[in-house]
Amino acid sequence: MEINDSTKVSSYYPKSEVKSVKKASASKTNTTDAFAKDAESSSVLKTDSFIRQDTVKPTDTGIYSKESITKTIEELEEQRTQAFVSMIEKMFQSQSNSEYLSVGDITKNITLNFSEEDIEAARESISEGGFYSVDSVSTRIMDMAKALAGDNPEKIALMRDAVTKGFGQAAKTLHLKEDDMPGITKDTFAEVMKRFDDWEESYKTQENI
Repeated sequence: MEINDSTKVSSYYPKSEVKSVKKASASKTNTTDAFAKDAESSSVLKTDSFIRQDTVKPTDTGIYSKESITKTIEELEEQRTQAFVSMIEKMFQSQSNSEYLSVGDITKNITLNFSEEDIEAARESISEGGFYSVDSVSTRIMDMAKALAGDNPEKIALMRDAVTKGFGQAAKTLHLKEDDMPGITKDTFAEVMKRFDDWEESYKTQENI
């Protein structure tokens, strides 16, 4: 994809985000732990919202009924899944932005907005072992998916669908078709889908033992 004006590139890659690439590479923040804490906080808030009613009978349909408890659990699961989709979208978008910024033939058009240091940081972030490399992003995505699915193989399909949605939303945010996403982002998506296949296969293997 060719980018010819600094304004368009700026909209793809805010300067503040370039700086975050450096910070992310240095700190190696544990994304999975952060996500788990957010999910836990949501659960606590939901629990605190319950108000005990002494007049409720075991047969009443209220907050203590089987139906309401099941509904609450389903709502929490939906919130976690949506949060996962949102995180996937942001990860793919940031990875794509790093790719755009690292392309040499467009740097002459963005010198007013980004320094050579910024551009070099973007290049390093998508190189092998970098924070936005194919392996690094794929690993973080799968770590979160497995944390959400737990030991339930039936949730693998749900997690796979969430990643697919996140990838599609990232493309829309960047005003691109999925086929026009940067090569590194498409390669990452393909790698994640392969790891989902391997994950599913591991359960089949266990069943046959």
